[in-house]
Amino acid sequence: MKLIGWYFTPSLLTRILAGLVLGAVCGLLFGPAMAWASPLGAIFIRLLKMIVMPVILFTLTVGAASVHPSQLGRVGVKALVIYMITTGFAVCFGLLFGNIFQPGKGMQIAAGAAESIKSDALAAPSRVDTLINIVPVNPFGAIAEGNVLPVIFFCLFFGIGLAHARNSENEQIQRSAETVFLFFNGGAEIMYLVVHWILQFAPIGVFALIADVFG
Repeated sequence: MKLIGWYFTPSLLTRILAGLVLGAVCGLLFGPAMAWASPLGAIFIRLLKMIVMPVILFTLTVGAASVHPSQLGRVGVKALVIYMITTGFAVCFGLLFGNIFQPGKGMQIAAGAAESIKSDALAAPSRVDTLINIVPVNPFGAIAEGNVLPVIFFCLFFGIGLAHARNSENEQIQRSAETVFLFFNGGAEIMYLVVHWILQFAPIGVFALIADVFG
């Protein structure tokens, strides 16, 4: 541990910023020779994708199941209001920075790619279909396919059902629900550790991604 202790001494944010700067510098200095770092960046991206579904599954279920059924309505309204406010801020910031930096300006798109983009836009589902698709036909299929919104919907419903079962007057149902809750709570705690470990790799992953792009 003493050999790599210097790596863990600074804060995570400092290390990520250092990886960002070093990646840009190395990419500019060594050019295409930095392609060797590409696999490290790809591994980092895959690690981030790997934890998305387990984190949503365990933490949302535990969060919904931890609220007493009598408070679910109040908590749900607060969550909806916070979600709408944060979404509004995200849209405003996206539009603001999009107009300032104008990403993609001057980029030439091949005719075939342009037609593909148009066909994808025409094939995009309507708002009603998007709303319907939030309700999963097969929650396990949604988890396997990485469809976030249906998984969120299922986890919230499952968590609310688990919260009611934990407060059931039937002792057998209550014990069974408590066992299920402990399983998901344990899964959530494990995922917190996994996320922490992956974040320790973040400075290296950021360095590799930036160095490869600049190179």
